[in-house]
Amino acid sequence: LGPLSCMICQALLFDFTKCIPCSHLFCQVCTSRFKDCLLCGADIEKLEADTNLQSMVDRFIEGHARMKRPHVDANGGGGEQVVNDDKKVIYEDISLDRGAFLVQQAMRKTGNTSEFCSQLGAVLGMLGDCCRAMGDSASAINYFEESVEFLTKLPTDDLEITHALSVSLNKIGDLKYYDGDLQAARSYYLRSLGVRRDVIKNNSGVASQVIDIAVSLAKVADVDRILGKDDEAIDGFQEAIKLLRVTISEIQRS
Repeated sequence: LGPLSCMICQALLFDFTKCIPCSHLFCQVCTSRFKDCLLCGADIEKLEADTNLQSMVDRFIEGHARMKRPHVDANGGGGEQVVNDDKKVIYEDISLDRGAFLVQQAMRKTGNTSEFCSQLGAVLGMLGDCCRAMGDSASAINYFEESVEFLTKLPTDDLEITHALSVSLNKIGDLKYYDGDLQAARSYYLRSLGVRRDVIKNNSGVASQVIDIAVSLAKVADVDRILGKDDEAIDGFQEAIKLLRVTISEIQRS
């Protein structure tokens, strides 16, 4: 990370602070414990925040995280994307290395605020995707479970968050499924289905939410089929088909 890293903690500088008079830079929390500069040994007369350099770090994080804030117009404005900086940040398309330092930065912040849990839950989910793509199922499951832990702390009325939560649960279920642990897979699929059923109660007209439920129903039904629970499997598949048919008809009419 070069000039953007702290010599003490070896991570991205957080709350850039300049030692006076030597002007060496450290994280505020790292250098506040010392009376002498750890780099040159000079007496620290005072500490000054350097907002310009902190802005550089923030831009560095944004450039590597490829953050987005997608919010579809609820009034159906032709699928237009409405950007609202007050909304929670969702990360996309990050590498394992990028995700690692983003998690590191997030963990250095204090308090389980909604924004903190949202950002960290999303990044952990992306790290799980990276591990899954590399064939490391155990690490992927750990990251997805951590993602679920943070996302479950958030309000359930945010469609993006509940979607991310249900997706992480389904991904754990998928990994358990491919490992042959069908009972565990079914358990995670059912948890995802439960999240999605709760959401649909107040969003029955949102096609994407209906499709999410149909997907979860099909996943549970598929496991039931393999486990020999034919009647339950048929019921699940039929409910999924019915939901999809109704949704397709409504889309065609509109």
